[in-house]
Order: sequence, then structure tokens, then C-alpha cells
Amino acid sequence: MEFLKYRTVLLVLLISLACAACGPSIIRGQAPFISIASLALDGEQLSADFNVSNRNGEPMEITGIEIQVQVEEAILTRYNSDFNLTIGANSTEEVFVEQLPDEFTQQLLTSLEGGEVASLPFSLDGQVNTVADGILKFRNKGHLYPVPGKPGQFRSATTHSSRIRGDDPFKEVDDKP
Repeated sequence: MEFLKYRTVLLVLLISLACAACGPSIIRGQAPFISIASLALDGEQLSADFNVSNRNGEPMEITGIEIQVQVEEAILTRYNSDFNLTIGANSTEEVFVEQLPDEFTQQLLTSLEGGEVASLPFSLDGQVNTVADGILKFRNKGHLYPVPGKPGQFRSATTHSSRIRGDDPFKEVDDKP
């Protein structure tokens, strides 16, 4: 009888451990997913609105950000700033950038808007400085498209996203969908 009692207790403990091991784990230390929410060319002014999505299960405190959007060999837009931004767990914030683009960038976007090219492939690279995890690097690739019926407005579609580990820019880890 005593053996049966210990056996039942042991079985209950094993089931409890198995259930605890299968429970949800909080994601930590992942770089945010940064995408182009909108891009607009108004005369000679280029404005870009970036979505910064925290994919972690806890808030992310960003103290600096560097974003660069490149089309072919041309840098379309670049943003580098020290600022404080807190993004809640699994939340998104926006970063707005305005600048005067060079002539080649204007020509690229004008050719896209005019239908000379169907889309422009881009790469979006950068890093964020965080309080908890230090520097987190990211790289996204996709295509820019004109927004139908809205002259000077462009949208993006990301086709590939990866995180960069350590200081080696060629050591990428693909993000899982």
C-alpha cells in the first residue's frame, strides 16, 4: 500500500513537470522588426514612416536607432539618432524621418511612380541600442511599389527578414514566420 502511495505521488510530480515544461516561454533579446510603413516624395522632400515592432514578450527600451534603406547602390534614406523610446511587449511604435534626397533618389522614385519600373528592390539595414540587450542588428529585404491613385506615395512589402548575430555582418539568422 505504501508503494502505491509513492508511485501515485511520483506520477503526479512527473505530470506536473511535463506540463510546466510545455508552458509558454517569454521571448527575449530579439531585434525589433522594422518596416517601411509609408514613403512619400513631395517635391524635393522625402518622408519615411518606419514601424518598429517589438517581438519580445517584455518591453524594450531603445536608447538609439540606426536605419538605412538602400535601393541598388543608392542610399534612399538614412536615419541615425540617440533618443529614448519604450515599446511595450508585442507592440509597435512609429519613427518618422524627413530629409532632402539626392537627385538620383528622386529619379528612382519618379521612375517607380511613372511606371517605368514595376517595383524597386530594397534592403533595410540597421541596429537598435537597447538597455537590456545592448546592440541588436537587423536586415530586411523587400520591394517598393507606388500606391495606386496617390502620386508620390509608396508602400513596401518585406520578402526576407533576418537578425544579425554579433559583429559579423554576414552571420545572419533567418526569422521564422
